[in-house]
Amino acid sequence: MITQRELFRKQSGAVGPARARRSRPGYSLKIRHAREVSKIRRHSQHHPLYPDWVDPGVPEEAIPRISGSAMPGGVFMSTGNARSAGDLVLLGTGMSIATLGALGLVLTFAISWVLQQVYGIPFAHVLLMFQTRVDPDVGPWVDVGLNLIMLFSFLVLMRISPLSGYHAAEHKVIGAIEQFGEPKLEYAQMMPRAHRRCGSNLLAGVLPLLLLAEPLWRVSPLLSMAVVFFGWMFRFHLGYLIQAIFATKEPSARQMEAGLEAGKRILKRWREGAGERIPPLVVFWRRGLAQMFAGMLVAFWLFSQLYGQLHILLDF
Repeated sequence: MITQRELFRKQSGAVGPARARRSRPGYSLKIRHAREVSKIRRHSQHHPLYPDWVDPGVPEEAIPRISGSAMPGGVFMSTGNARSAGDLVLLGTGMSIATLGALGLVLTFAISWVLQQVYGIPFAHVLLMFQTRVDPDVGPWVDVGLNLIMLFSFLVLMRISPLSGYHAAEHKVIGAIEQFGEPKLEYAQMMPRAHRRCGSNLLAGVLPLLLLAEPLWRVSPLLSMAVVFFGWMFRFHLGYLIQAIFATKEPSARQMEAGLEAGKRILKRWREGAGERIPPLVVFWRRGLAQMFAGMLVAFWLFSQLYGQLHILLDF
């Protein structure tokens, strides 16, 4: 079996004394990237969902670990020491995701009302809290149904929105950089829309805990724990399906161009500050998660205020 050292030497062409190799710029990044390649390949033996031919290689020039996100009208990428967009844009991205969530609740109510009219199950009444008492044998399954409808509604809106196209462009461009070392259109077009490191995989692993664990616990604690356990075990399978069906769609020329531009910008900025030592908190901030989460909180607060005044605005 090939070792990590042999894998690195084979893919990077490293020769000569170890001390000479360590003195080369980007050596530690190449080692870390080779270890990631080895880990992904071991993982793909158990989860063969992503094509083997898009396993990240180690290009001649060391490349950073790039994270990213779809934005309204563009693509965000970050290496930790560099990023392609500012704080206000990231704040707006979080607010746009929260807006999709709010619209998903509207769609959830519409679906729940139809199901209530057809089958007599009080989905809509429970959702609006008009009916808080439900048969104990039926109540947990009503909650499970509502949670799944909310998830489905959000994913459908995600697929319809332009965000899914920008999301796919982000994955394709990052895949091209990982595989070939540079963001070119012909390389990006070869890449799949789903990516191993997408946050959808983590989300898929915790969805059973967030949506199903509590209501199923009222039915059977053993069933609840089993659903959470197997949900986490098969998170990459579910995450792949979420990406392939809902979270991404084939990007338009404009969306792909936005992804390529973000890829070129982030590599340029990363090279300019490659030797800069950055505190971990600054790295976390530049990854953009905190700003997007703050934008989601702001949007949810605004929607809650609007909902609280809805009866006054509608005069009832």
